[in-house]
Amino acid sequence: MKFKKYVSAILAITLFASCDPISIDQPPEDIIEDPTAVNLIFPENNTECNEGIILSDTESKVTFRWDASEHTDSYELVLTNTIAKETNSYDAESNSKEITLERGTNYEWLVISKSVKSLVTTSSDTFQFFNAAPGVVNHVPFSAVALSPENNADVSATNGKISLQWEASDIDDDIKDYEIFFGTVKHQLESVGITDSSNFELDVTSGTSYFWMVKTNDETNNSSNSETFSFNVL
Repeated sequence: MKFKKYVSAILAITLFASCDPISIDQPPEDIIEDPTAVNLIFPENNTECNEGIILSDTESKVTFRWDASEHTDSYELVLTNTIAKETNSYDAESNSKEITLERGTNYEWLVISKSVKSLVTTSSDTFQFFNAAPGVVNHVPFSAVALSPENNADVSATNGKISLQWEASDIDDDIKDYEIFFGTVKHQLESVGITDSSNFELDVTSGTSYFWMVKTNDETNNSSNSETFSFNVL
């Protein structure tokens, strides 16, 4: 009788082990790595691009370059003519891309890393540059970039006020002042003041979303508009 009980116990343990969902024979699941962001190399940020192949007085070819990123199969270069407000995308299999540009124009660019194994895409930082042209004596300022509040951020007001902060640059280093446009409707912003510093304080209301834009003016009456930023007051 004891022998039968011993055999039954062994069979029960064996059956339980065979039902264990963890098996040493089961292959490990593949780990999908998301693509990483690239580091942009050329054209450099906030500079004048003098390199490239001159096609005419109005056009030149420029080769964009960036560091290769990990877990990446292809790239998308997103290029914006900030004066004409036109954006185009270019696919690239390697870490460079030659593009025909207008001369005497400000551009901004970024690169998106993509992978066939992941649905996630990763964007680089955004660089701005001026594509050189013959006879250009003074340059249009680069578009201002929001520092605080960050775009689409949720923020708390201090005594009912928010301080807008941004940064801007000009190849000629002759920025004169900034005009601030502000409001609760994105396409109906109103001018709320001009300042020669890169910050501006405004009254806000809790539970409200706001939009703002910075117009950068230089000493020779050139100007550039930033993109429209937004934030939500908690």
